[in-house]
Amino acid sequence: MTMSDQLFKKRTKKEKIETSVKRLVKPYRHLIVCEGEKTEPLYFEHYKKLIDGKYGKTGGIDIIEILGEGKNTVSLVECAEKRAKEARVGFGTVWCVFDKDSFEDEQFNKAITLCKNKGYKAVWSNECIELWFLLHFNYLTAAIDRKSYMEKLNEIFSKKKIVGGRYKKNLEDIHSILTTHGSEGQAIKHARKLGNLFDDKTTPSKQKPMTKVYELVEELNSMLSD
Repeated sequence: MTMSDQLFKKRTKKEKIETSVKRLVKPYRHLIVCEGEKTEPLYFEHYKKLIDGKYGKTGGIDIIEILGEGKNTVSLVECAEKRAKEARVGFGTVWCVFDKDSFEDEQFNKAITLCKNKGYKAVWSNECIELWFLLHFNYLTAAIDRKSYMEKLNEIFSKKKIVGGRYKKNLEDIHSILTTHGSEGQAIKHARKLGNLFDDKTTPSKQKPMTKVYELVEELNSMLSD
């Protein structure tokens, strides 16, 4: 064996050891509890698959656990708390994903306060997660309703000839669609820009349009970066 071969063998062995060690250093677990039963879970499933692929599993324990509960605001937070207490292996962070929609301001604000008091992260959108989807394509400041977001997404899907030219709920490849035809980086910038429109005294129910989805997206992306 030549000196060159020996050096290559040692380097390859070192890289394998470093890779093995890296896979063992897993990030803490995240629980993502969504109001929607399909739309939000399908979106975040993209990150879960990538994170599972990067770190693997130990004893069948997921690093990312996603639940679509079909519950809203305060009920969703209570559901998250129940799951967190039942977990065999605890979670480092609990995220509650929900929309303002037509819920009363008091109920919406209470859920966000409840998350804060319990140490959870409130990933809220006012008025709906479709705002986050739309920010992949355009920046807007108009306080519109869910129907209007759907109409705007339909216009974009039609113009770009995406999935038959019409947006609909529960698209299994929604993350791929948004990042292929739009920009996640732009969506984050747009969401942050919206946040700068409101001061600390403005209650979440009055922050419209606004979405905190970018905070969870940034956290998940950080787990995928080297």
